[in-house]
Amino acid sequence: MIEIKLKLPKPHPGQHQVLNSQKRWRVLQCGRRWGKSLVAKISVIQEMLDGNQTAYITPTFSLGKLFYQEVLKMVPKVLVKSSNKSDLEITLVTGGTLKFFTGENLDALRGRKFHFIVVDEAAFIQDLEGAWNNSIRATLTDYKGRCLFISTPRGKNYFHSLYLKGMNQEHDFESFHFTSYDNTYIDPAELDDARMLLTDAAFKQEYLAEPGENISNPFSGDSIRNGTLKVLSNKPPVVFGVDVARTTDFTVLIGLDEDGAMCYFQRFQLPWINTMERIKQLPSNVPKYMDATGVGSVLFEQLQQQCHQLHAFTFTMKTKPSLVMELVKAVEAGTVKFNDVTANELSVFEYKITSTGHIKYQAQSGFHDDCVMALALANKYKERAIISQSWKLYSC
Repeated sequence: MIEIKLKLPKPHPGQHQVLNSQKRWRVLQCGRRWGKSLVAKISVIQEMLDGNQTAYITPTFSLGKLFYQEVLKMVPKVLVKSSNKSDLEITLVTGGTLKFFTGENLDALRGRKFHFIVVDEAAFIQDLEGAWNNSIRATLTDYKGRCLFISTPRGKNYFHSLYLKGMNQEHDFESFHFTSYDNTYIDPAELDDARMLLTDAAFKQEYLAEPGENISNPFSGDSIRNGTLKVLSNKPPVVFGVDVARTTDFTVLIGLDEDGAMCYFQRFQLPWINTMERIKQLPSNVPKYMDATGVGSVLFEQLQQQCHQLHAFTFTMKTKPSLVMELVKAVEAGTVKFNDVTANELSVFEYKITSTGHIKYQAQSGFHDDCVMALALANKYKERAIISQSWKLYSC
């Protein structure tokens, strides 16, 4: 008999608590980078080694494909009887199996039976309640199987309801709550840096695992309503923010007065030559800050010799979150005011945390964020423009 040693990563104390739980329904609500996926992978590997049939559900196929590859790397090849990267299936020599499913098509679960199921990023599964009651739960009946729900929260949706079941000690439920700081392998300074790029509510949800009321919008509804103008200011602009169109997007020109109130607004879709003309028509003595990322860089190069006081701003993984955060704080403080069109864009703006931990700010799918970004640029440089103008007047 050949002895095979399987070496798995060492769990930190919080992960041990979840792995050692014997409850049938476990719900893990934790912050980003806490290590929830490692708990899931160790769990399914242990089940497979015992010869059990397991399933792993992810919100998207791409995420399932990534975890399939990671689990396959963790298991010695000598233990793998077969693997199918197209169907995302793994079978071990023990008879244990692992099949990945996507939350986008849980009807594929019908007719199957499992000993153990992981629902990863459960808060992001579309209609988790319907999926659990109509598809997932039935597959665990034959073997009296168990389920592990893991996720960062996404508002107080059905995942949070499942979490509360464990907190209320309902039958066979156990819930766990951990913040990102509870991962002993993560430098707390890294998390403190992330705090600087998110609103307080967003940081609490993503890293402290405290579900928010507004899910993933960094702008609160009350702040947006309080900042909306019925009519534009009639004061002169002190700064302009310019966001240029890409494919189906809009070019937006926004001017703010000395009080931070919108006093100039244009939103249009025109050929480049007409777009350039409109930008050149802006007052020459007022600074203009333009998105010069991607196609914007080409337009900026053509305009900078013809348009006085035109400045470039390049969006990166670092500069865009910082820019948005400044606008979030200004909207919350009431130091910037805007029209209805911009308010509508602010209401469908959201943040996402990538698999690498980067923060992405963008409009929800099917919507635009051109007004948001033009306003953010004008807001960022308003005070600098006022100081610059005051210095010029004083010098004269």
